Amino acid sequence: MQTPPQTTDELYAALRENDALPYGRTRTVTAEELAEAAELFGEPVPLVHALLDLQEAYTYGSEPRKSPVVFARLLNLFDERPDVFDDRLRHQLFWRFKWVANALRCLPEIPLASLRQWQTEMRDRYEKAGLDLQPVYGQAYQLAAHVGEDTALAYELWAGRARSLLSDCEACETCERALYHLAAGDDERALRDWEPVLAGRESCQEEPARSVSYALLPLLRTGRTDEARRLHLAGYRGCRRNPSMAGEIGRHLEFCALTGNEARGLELLAENRNLFDEVDSPLALLDLLTGVEVLLARVETLGHGELPTAGFPGRSWTVTELRAEVRGRADDLAARFDARNGTTTHADRRGARLARTPLLESLELTLRPRTLEDVAP
Repeated sequence: MQTPPQTTDELYAALRENDALPYGRTRTVTAEELAEAAELFGEPVPLVHALLDLQEAYTYGSEPRKSPVVFARLLNLFDERPDVFDDRLRHQLFWRFKWVANALRCLPEIPLASLRQWQTEMRDRYEKAGLDLQPVYGQAYQLAAHVGEDTALAYELWAGRARSLLSDCEACETCERALYHLAAGDDERALRDWEPVLAGRESCQEEPARSVSYALLPLLRTGRTDEARRLHLAGYRGCRRNPSMAGEIGRHLEFCALTGNEARGLELLAENRNLFDEVDSPLALLDLLTGVEVLLARVETLGHGELPTAGFPGRSWTVTELRAEVRGRADDLAARFDARNGTTTHADRRGARLARTPLLESLELTLRPRTLEDVAP
């Protein structure tokens, strides 16, 4: 932004222009500048719009530490001037309680008691506003799944209730139901639940890219290799170089490692080297690094540990060197989450991914597939 807006009309025009940009540092920095400019007008409505735009930039720009801070300001404005919030702004405010819950789960330094306290705050606010509690039960289930508690009751309390206006979109809820069955080891049930998303009938900001990344291995395990190939190619295009989809990219790298496409995996890793420096979510980074390690371990097992590869900025890496670095960082992240949660869930899930063996010796993904011998110096 070159010149700060001088009127509220100019501010709204700048907000609309910024909303058309892809998520990332340019959009986020502009949103920060516009929020500062909105403060100077001394009018609550423009400030609310600017803060909503800023929280969205932080949320989808993979900066979970900043999103709750902005929301706290919005909540204070709502408590002080509820009349400022029309129906649309009020809907946005209550919708974003879920964003804050998601952000807090991503940060191992936030105590588990604080996560539960936020759930209580959300429930109290929804009840006071006369809102349906299905979204509250959805967040309770997601926290239980994150911690590694018995999720059966939490799942039923959420999935058994009718959807409301503040429920997550159909595609996101479909993914959560499928992941519940996937965690129980039921690939077929998970894929049945995923069908409307994978077929493109349900979508949103994060879907179908998120569902596709999780469905790739179940598709292979159930013999649906053609569909897995197609969805990998289409799904990867929907998330590449996107810091808010680091975990999805990690699962695409894992897919390459387990289908004889290690060379393609290294190419995709190089294409997403920006993520090593841009992902500010510890949970997303753990997901990404575990997928990277699955790939690197496979390359090393095949005797190509000395291949150069893209890695953390500031130095050159070989596969073996980067694998050791990734392993240390990911182990530390998993330990921090498990210490916060009082379980071994994240170390266990990480270990299960690392223990997987190839599902196919070879799956042709491109017209001219490359091997590790082709990329060897």
